[in-house]
Amino acid sequence: MKTPTTTPWTGLVLSVIAALGWAGTLAAGGSEPPKPNVLFIAIDDMNDWTTLFDKGNPIKTPNLERLAARGMFFSRAYCAAPACNPSRVAILTGYSPMTTACYDNGGGDNAWQSNPAVITLPDYFRRHGYGAKGAGKIFHHGGSMGTDPRGTERSWDEFQRLVPTRAPKPNYNGYTRDMPGAGPLPSTAFDWGEHNQKMVDEDMLEKVSAFMDEKWEKPMFLAAGIFKPHLPFYAPPDVFKRYPMKDLVLPQMPEHDLDDVPPIAIRMAHREHFIYSNVTKYRGDEPQSIRRMVQCYQASADYADSVVGRLLDKLDASGRAANTIIVLWADHGYHLGDKESCVKFTLWEKANRVPFIIVAPGVTQPGSRCAAPVSLLDIYPTLLELAGLPKKPDNDGHSLVPLLKNPQAAWPHPAVMTMGLGNHAVRTPRWRYIRYSDASDELYDHENDPWEWKNLAGDPQYRNVIQEHRALLESYEPCRRRLAK
Repeated sequence: MKTPTTTPWTGLVLSVIAALGWAGTLAAGGSEPPKPNVLFIAIDDMNDWTTLFDKGNPIKTPNLERLAARGMFFSRAYCAAPACNPSRVAILTGYSPMTTACYDNGGGDNAWQSNPAVITLPDYFRRHGYGAKGAGKIFHHGGSMGTDPRGTERSWDEFQRLVPTRAPKPNYNGYTRDMPGAGPLPSTAFDWGEHNQKMVDEDMLEKVSAFMDEKWEKPMFLAAGIFKPHLPFYAPPDVFKRYPMKDLVLPQMPEHDLDDVPPIAIRMAHREHFIYSNVTKYRGDEPQSIRRMVQCYQASADYADSVVGRLLDKLDASGRAANTIIVLWADHGYHLGDKESCVKFTLWEKANRVPFIIVAPGVTQPGSRCAAPVSLLDIYPTLLELAGLPKKPDNDGHSLVPLLKNPQAAWPHPAVMTMGLGNHAVRTPRWRYIRYSDASDELYDHENDPWEWKNLAGDPQYRNVIQEHRALLESYEPCRRRLAK
């Protein structure tokens, strides 16, 4: 798949075109600029090990970089929860897991039942004069908002929900029980390898492209949910040529890395531990090895990046890019053997830091970058302000518009993450502090320890840092869980 060529001037040109278009509207007698469209792009399970974050990283994401060249990239952006359902519920409702009580992927934490007054982000736009359409994985397909029909009825004018097939195919060459001698991974859902058949994200592209081909009678909130690189880690064969085994880079996995963390942290790291415990038995290039698994994750993330590129191409071809806000996010990060884990579900950096880009014509400067810690909870109020819609005062996040205008602006809000009742992490520019439901804790200095190998919570010299971050959590929690019961 050929990556379209572009330059950092692309975003500037689009912003100028947008400004000229708005000026023309006013000159023709219009009272105000037209409402901007929104292209809302979600990626599943993409961590921060991409060239978007650092050119030296192994996962090539030229289209994410291309998008960032049009607007602002937030280099310290964090999910509200490192699991698909609670993260997406938080983004789409604007409420923290502490407010909705949606903490995990299961249907028991049903956001609709717990919070009958919730208004989802696309529905809020729809109530204020927008159309709302989409396809792919936006709500969690296996969780409370994705399976409840009200998630569609109350949020979209039209939505095509796409769920990947799980049936094993002979071309799949990953690590499943269906392969002779492969091992005890439970199903094709945990597979990886080259994929010669149509990917579910192709179906999403077709549907979203069809929506873009339509004539819109009103501004549109258009959502495109990319399923990759979520397990199974599949990608077309050509993608693997960019990730030869001889050049493969693995995360560093020091022995005894978890010796200084609390038992509750180890339980989180060892969730779905059958993956880690099986793949680490193989240190060569066997299909069931950790090397092959990491290679396939990298290829699958690369494929997701190519889908982003095709969405941007289609938007540009539609003629609407100059008046379209683009927001791209991943629902959480992912461990690839680091921290004795091959999943998400922890409160450490790699499971929570995500790609996050906003392009707002006339607001963001092309190629800008912001290092302030921000939360994906901030998406809801930010889009409302950018689109000129009324504020929703009960949002738990904060509008990022001040940072979009000036990435150096003061930002007093820490990013807070939650994994299960009573377990939280708070991220400030230098520190990650984690406090668990049993009062055990962890502290990491990201200036000197970006992979979080040394827990400083037991060191007296960091007592003031810990107290400061505890106070941030204590000031954050009491205002939550306030929706109508």
